[in-house]
Amino acid sequence: MTVDAGAGSGRGNGLGRREFLGATAGALAALGALPEAEAAPRGWNAGPLAHLIPTANHERFLLKASFKAPLKTAPKLSVGGVTFDGARTDAAGRFYRFDVSGLKPATPYELRLTDASGAPLCDSWRLKTLPAPGTKAERLRLLVYTCAGGYDGPAFQGKTFFLDMALRRRLLARALSFQPDVVIANGDHVYWDLETSQNKPLAKFVQQNHWTKFGGALDTSVPMLHPKNAAIFLALCDYQIAGLYGTALRSTPSFFLTDDHDMFENAEFDAGVATLPPDTYGKVGAETTQALYYPEFLPDPERPDFLPGGDKAGLAPGTNMTFGTLRYGSLLEAVLYDCRRYMNSSGAHAKLLPRWVEAWILARTRAEDTTHFFHVPSLPFGYTTGKAGEFYPDTFDDAQRRLVPFGDKAGWQRGWFAQHQRLLSAISAQKSRVPVVVQGDLHASAAARIVRSGELSLPRPVHVVTAGTLGTGDLAFPSAHRGLPASPSALIGLETALAPAEKNGFTVVDVTPDKLTFALFTFRPPERAEQIDALRPAIVYEVPRKA
Repeated sequence: MTVDAGAGSGRGNGLGRREFLGATAGALAALGALPEAEAAPRGWNAGPLAHLIPTANHERFLLKASFKAPLKTAPKLSVGGVTFDGARTDAAGRFYRFDVSGLKPATPYELRLTDASGAPLCDSWRLKTLPAPGTKAERLRLLVYTCAGGYDGPAFQGKTFFLDMALRRRLLARALSFQPDVVIANGDHVYWDLETSQNKPLAKFVQQNHWTKFGGALDTSVPMLHPKNAAIFLALCDYQIAGLYGTALRSTPSFFLTDDHDMFENAEFDAGVATLPPDTYGKVGAETTQALYYPEFLPDPERPDFLPGGDKAGLAPGTNMTFGTLRYGSLLEAVLYDCRRYMNSSGAHAKLLPRWVEAWILARTRAEDTTHFFHVPSLPFGYTTGKAGEFYPDTFDDAQRRLVPFGDKAGWQRGWFAQHQRLLSAISAQKSRVPVVVQGDLHASAAARIVRSGELSLPRPVHVVTAGTLGTGDLAFPSAHRGLPASPSALIGLETALAPAEKNGFTVVDVTPDKLTFALFTFRPPERAEQIDALRPAIVYEVPRKA
């Protein structure tokens, strides 16, 4: 367990010695509360299933499943003795959606998957609904991480692109050994950058050593599932999503949030390429991937049904693919939002989130009708790497070899930071709940408090926890490109508990009425694979509800 007590970049105050000792003592106490990993259940027969990912609210399950080979007839799912037909989501019959309604809150159900004649396709399993909004809940455990996608392949000049899949599965297994009630996978489930992998010196290497493994390049003149592309598209998604998860999440409601790479590009804007705002091809690619592989967000009575992402043909009724709610009784509400899919470039009036979405997020932040509340954005608050599509204007100065606050950052819009200020102001202004953001995108693990943001006066510091990246390899860490890790924006004052650590990892969050406990786990080769199985937190960051 380590705590960074230094001031870091000098852009904010670090923890003082007394605070450091207090944080360390609290971390050790909380660390003792984490159970040791239990042995993963063995012998569960998945049969012809390739993958299975469920989500849940208090009255409904939504599951996405694929099979190793097409089925001649649609499978059926029995839940508590009631049978639901699978809805085919592809042309061949490999992919199905199961929409299960009319369930009781906080109730475990036995699920049985059968063929049309009633013969079992796999072993039965259990899945539990969440507590109903407004009802009492004493404890919740979350598993949160980001950037789980990526494909294996030869290293480029000794550097990996993504973490080896066997190690990734091992990290996931260690994370699931803590028996989370809910999983939040925050963005970048697929890496297959079309244009932005080909504008770099390693373009030919990627084509010859990575793309060929899955059948070659996609033809962007036709859709992803066109006969020219379908086999490649399915192979790369099978490997990165079904190949990572299999059926490991079958009993854990999972919330999958999207980001830039899910739209088949890195966020870039320069003289040669502009991928922001994302084009139609990438957005349809993200929609297609989600339709097949992972569930959309289920309805919430406080989330308007007219938000973007809920208006696509073929969605399960009331669901939304980009903006979601995790509501766990009266204990926790979390709002999950993709910051890049609907961004615009209108200068001082620009927004990363559409007006209706911002209004919904602000309304939920101000409601204060749960004990705890998180923002879960795909884009990080507080930190910058100088790349395109961030809240902040910081950019890399080649001459000075450092980030500068107000250089000529191509594509950056003043309105994005203005929206950041409105969101952060509402988060900080909460009176009965501690202000918290649990974020993705950043290829690192970090924990800090925002105490200053531009000219904004923050009534209370905002805790920001960067959950850790499951799949990042050497070349995808920020410092690989410019020699600099992620750092606080010059516009932000941070009190640092854990400076951004460029390692793979995940975060286990324990939510109880009196506090939030974030255990951040990190690992990176050349650390030995065997160390994963007994991995302990790099830091345990405690956030009391009341100071």
